[in-house]
This record gives sequence, C-alpha cells and structure tokens, in this order.
Amino acid sequence: MSGVVQVAVPAPLRRLFDYRWEGERPAVGARVRVVFGGRELELLGERELVGGRKMVGVVVSHHPASAPRDLYAISETLDDGNLFGDALLELLLWAARYYHHPLGEALHTALPQALRRGAPPRDPTRRRCLRAVEIDGGGGAPDLARAPAQARIHRHLLGAGWVEAAELRRQFPNSSGALRQLLEKGAVEAGLRPLPPAPQDAPPKEDAPRIKMNPQQLAAADAIAAQDGFASFLLHGVTGSGKTEVYLDAAEKCVAAGRQALFLVPEIALTPQLVARVRARLGGTVCVLHSAMPPEERYRAWWRARAGEAAAVLGTRSAVFTPLKSPGLILVDEEHDISYKQQDGFRYHARDLAIKRASIEGVPVVLGSATPSMETRHNALAGRHRLLALERRGGQAALPRIDFIDLARHRPVEGVSAPLLRALRQRLENREQSIVFLNRRGFAPLAQCVRCGWQALCERCDARLTYHRGAEEFRCHHCGAAGRAEMACGECGEKLFLIGAGTQRLERHLREKFPQARIRRLDRDQFPGQAQLARELEAIGRGETDIIIGTQLISKGHDFAGVTLVGVVNSDQGLYSADFRAPEYLFQQLTQVSGRAGRARAPGEVLIQTAHPGHHTLQSMRAHDFESFAGRCLDERRAAGWPPFSHIALWRAEAARPGAALQFLRHAADVGRKLRESADAPRVQILDAVAAPMEKLAGRHRAQLMVRSARRAPLHRLLREWCEALEADPRARRARWSLDVDPMEMF
Repeated sequence: MSGVVQVAVPAPLRRLFDYRWEGERPAVGARVRVVFGGRELELLGERELVGGRKMVGVVVSHHPASAPRDLYAISETLDDGNLFGDALLELLLWAARYYHHPLGEALHTALPQALRRGAPPRDPTRRRCLRAVEIDGGGGAPDLARAPAQARIHRHLLGAGWVEAAELRRQFPNSSGALRQLLEKGAVEAGLRPLPPAPQDAPPKEDAPRIKMNPQQLAAADAIAAQDGFASFLLHGVTGSGKTEVYLDAAEKCVAAGRQALFLVPEIALTPQLVARVRARLGGTVCVLHSAMPPEERYRAWWRARAGEAAAVLGTRSAVFTPLKSPGLILVDEEHDISYKQQDGFRYHARDLAIKRASIEGVPVVLGSATPSMETRHNALAGRHRLLALERRGGQAALPRIDFIDLARHRPVEGVSAPLLRALRQRLENREQSIVFLNRRGFAPLAQCVRCGWQALCERCDARLTYHRGAEEFRCHHCGAAGRAEMACGECGEKLFLIGAGTQRLERHLREKFPQARIRRLDRDQFPGQAQLARELEAIGRGETDIIIGTQLISKGHDFAGVTLVGVVNSDQGLYSADFRAPEYLFQQLTQVSGRAGRARAPGEVLIQTAHPGHHTLQSMRAHDFESFAGRCLDERRAAGWPPFSHIALWRAEAARPGAALQFLRHAADVGRKLRESADAPRVQILDAVAAPMEKLAGRHRAQLMVRSARRAPLHRLLREWCEALEADPRARRARWSLDVDPMEMF
C-alpha cells in the first residue's frame, strides 16, 4: 500500500508538506523522519534524492490523493501511534493557528529533547541491568577458571546484585566480549529493572500538618470538587488567604478519584515551599517539570505523566503541554504573572492555553491570584469565569498596614530614607525579620563623569551599563555584555560618579548601619542556581536572617512567618510609563511583596518610599482596594480602546543594519493595508511602524508595528493572509521578523 500524508516539520514555515508513504500508513500524531529540501533527479534511469537534510516531523493529516512519484517518501516512521494523544494534539493545532506560528515548531515545543532528535520513545524509569547466576559446580555449570576477565565480572555481580549495563561497562572497560560470553553461558542474566526514585520523585519524609480551612476556603474547595466537566474558576484571594490550601484540597480529591492534576506556577525557582507542600500532600507521585532541569530528568517526568504514573505535575509555562493519561484538574497559580507568556519563538500564553486545554479535556481549570490580570477580571465580570472569593487571611493573620515615605520630605541616602532605617532598627530590637525590596541588581545603575557628563553605555544596546562591585565590572542587564570597570571618564579622564542604588549598594549601606545584623542579599547575581536559592530560603524560614535584601525573587510564593516589615525602596518606575499595562504590573508587584509581611500572628507593616504618595494606584494599594484600582484601570482601557476591550498583535523585526527593520515593517504595513479588504477586515487598525523604544539590543536594530481590532475574528483572518504574503515576499529576508499575538510587553 501507499498514500500521502501531510507532515509538519520544525522549520519557520507556516504550511504543511506532502510525503509519500509505503507499506503501513503512519498515524496522525506520529513522528516521521523525512528529507526536507533538496530534489529528486533521474540518474541512469532511476530516481535519486540529491541534497536536502533529514528532519523529524509530525504527521498531521492523511491526504486523500494518490501518491505521485515525484513526492519524497518518508524515510522512517518513528512511532506506532499518536505520540501526543488526541486532546493535546488538538490543543497544539489550535495554538499554532491562534498564535500564527509554524506548526512544526509548535509541535516540537511539546516534546522532550531526545524525541525532537528522533530517539525512540523508551521507558526512562527502567534500565537494562545484569546480575550473576550462582554457579553450583555441577557438570552443566560454566567453567570460568580459564576466563579471568569473565570471572572478575562474575564475582563483582555476585556481590552487587542487579547492576545497570551502562554502569558495568564503565567499571569494566572493553568488556563487551566477556559479557556476551557470560550471557551465552548462562552465568549472567539480563532484565529491565526499575530505577531507584529520583530526588524529585521521592516521597516526603513526613506528612505536612493540614491547615484548617475557613468557611470561604471550604466553599471554594467544594465548588471546584463538585464540578463535573469543564468550567473556569477565578480564585481571587488576598495575599495569605490560603489559596494554596484550596489548590491542594482540589488536587487531593482529583487524585483520589484516579485522575491527574496539572499545577502551573510562574517560576519554579521562586516557589520551593510550594513544591514541598504539594509533595507532602500528594506523596511521591508528583513530577516537577521546568526548563532548568537536565534533559534526562525532564524526559523522565514527561514519560511518567504520559504513562499515568504521575498523579500530579507541577511545572512552569511549558508544562501546559505535558501529556496526561487521565487529566482531571488544571490549576494556574498567580495567573496574572507575565512569566506565563513566552517572549520569543512560539509566543504562547500558558494561562490561556490552560483554559483552552481544560475545555478540550472536559475538566475544570482554576485561575488563582490576589491581583488578577485585567483580562481575567473582565472575563469574570462577564461570566466567563466563576468567581470564588477569599477576602481575609487565614488563621489569625491580618493584612499588613501600608504607609508611604514621601521622598520630598525624607531624602534617601544610598537609597534608604531615615524612617525606613528607624523601622528596620525597631524590628531588630524586637527580633523580627524585615524585607527590603529593590528590583535592581548590581551596585549602581549609572556611572557618569562629573565634569563632561559622559556615561558608561553598552556598545551593543541603547542602555546604560550597571556597575557590579566585587567583580569590578560594568554589565549590561539587557544583552549580558560585561567588561572591567574603568572608573575614569572615556572622554576626559575624570573620575566617574556612581548614581543610583542597586541591591549591592543597599547591602553595603545596611551592613554599615547595622553591623550586628544578619543580612542576606537574594538576587540572580548572588544565587543563580535553584538549589542554592532553595537552601537560602530555608535558612530564612528558620529565622537565621534579620534583614533580607532582594529583587522579585523574594516578592512572591514565600511564606516567612517571622517577617513583620517590608520596605519598598523604589516604587515609582511604573507610575508614568508609556506602556498601558505598567500601572497593573506595579500594583501586582507591590501587592505581592507587601503580602510577605505579617503572615503569622505578629502584625505586618509595609513602608513604600515614593515621590508620588497621592497617586491613585498607590492609594488603592494602601487601602488594599483591588476593586477600586481594577475598576479605574478597566474604565481607562475602555476609553482608550486597549485590551480587554480590543485585541492586538505586534509585528516585531530586527536587523544588523540600522534602519533595515523599520524599512521592512513599513513595507509590511503596506502589505497589510492592501490585504484588509480581501480578508474582510476593513476595520482592523494598522498603526505606523516605529523604532522600538530600545532600538538597539544585542547589536541588532529593532522596530515594531501594532495592529488593533475591536473584534478578534477579522484580526485573525487578516493575520493569516498577512503571514502567508510575507513568507512569500523576497523583501522579508532583509530582516528577522516575528508576530506576537496578545503581547504582554509592548516596549
């Protein structure tokens, strides 16, 4: 038999490719090895393939046409059936269409590294092992006296029991022949054996104490548990209200019913306490999935989830593509967090895909947040999410008192004002912990000449260099460039003056002010690895720190019972940004970091240093009034025509040559305007192409083009035709371009 299938290959092309198959027809969702590119020629009376390269593609559909001879044949079928499963494959097909991304690349996003390369799917929880068989000395027993190499291996296996074949080869190099002889003689037997549990799979050492839920928590948990089939819930609870306990109760009931729970979190490195709580509650069948894991561990977790061996999967945004044998519940913690949006390549939003996946699978999805995104808030008001409210903190804890330190009256020294220093001193006397929040790494964000005004700038970006003390380097926090810090002006040679404060400068100043205090700085410079960061957070939880200085690493997901004071050093960056989402992001960030104070019985206090204490965003923060802030924010967006009252897409382009990206997007805008009528999208607004606010980044020059529509359908019709036109346009090769649907970062 033969026929034709349509295959998606991992190439930046938004189309499928026809291939001929011979023999048994490959299943939809199966990987196949194909030759992409090149051509077939008639050589000496036979057709022969010339050029091209082998790629691993995925069969998407069967073509009804017969197989013409000039089609390439599939080189190899790698899977017996659908590797993804029907529901997950449907999600990926939908996501590629919605985000207008090449399907082959989207499908590869959902596969572990080894499977992308074409490796056969194998059970990573079992390994080929060998063990010795006792030799009883009878007439039929093998004689190893004349085979010293075989005898050594046999003696080793007698004492060791089952040993992995790969490990045995490492211990006895060049032993393949000897092992083969032992197997033939029956002195050694082979078998597949389960591996010992990996650290992330191990059951907890002891059960975590259960928290008694209050009536609001019980009502929320009961509503989720009672849901049969798809529904979308918004669990809106103030910081410290016990959203995690509701998640765990729902997940526990899901697992008890024989189903699997998928739990998404923004950043796994920021929530080690959550990982520990989930494992303690659900046992050793919880798999963790995130991009920082070694490929083998990631593949093992993927396999266990797909096989149904993992009762729950806890992971970051890419975990939304984890195959589940029996899904029953999807949880999205901190649903507002921008980390759920992939910012390059396949630019999907994991929260939105979690909702779509839940609808396909027919299971409930829970979105949790103390500060829901404006899109989620609007959808809840419109009835698309069922609202579950947690309006007070759990136990005897109360929301912290929030006050402002007016920088017009209290000028800071090294970033810290006198009232904040007094509050820190008081906490030290009370033996309580404090957090000082500054979302800026390094020592100083600007080095400037006092004579001529020259500044230390990045040669590859339109950005200032940050001075890092200790390493004595100037670093660019945008492209990562670093070089020795010469503290002399590049123009006149005068000494440079360091302006502004980063976490390093803040740490030095507080150590000088409080020499007896135990001070820890938590940022990506200090703790780039997850394991080391987790140890530091555990030490803080044990009360081994008095003052914690940190960036957003400490702003969310942590429950430090001893913290009674949070000081926010620089809060004004988002108040007057050109990005329409900046006030929302500021409110969310300040709410998260403020929520670290007073989570136990001792009352909490938050001191925010600001030059604009009367600003309505900060005033809503002070009153813990999310409803007022959200209402004003939505009113402003409705009036301006911003999401959620419109739908936007952003074309981005970059090129090595100045002006090339902007020139291409101006051409792209002309193409889009000509297509509006044929796409039946006359009311879609195409703005002018402009240079990106940071035009030069990592040595490349960038531009962007915004498209906006009051309705989603005509926007997507236009984008579909627009993508096809640009892919076929020779001028599109002059710049690297991409499309971001529902962008979360505008600048």
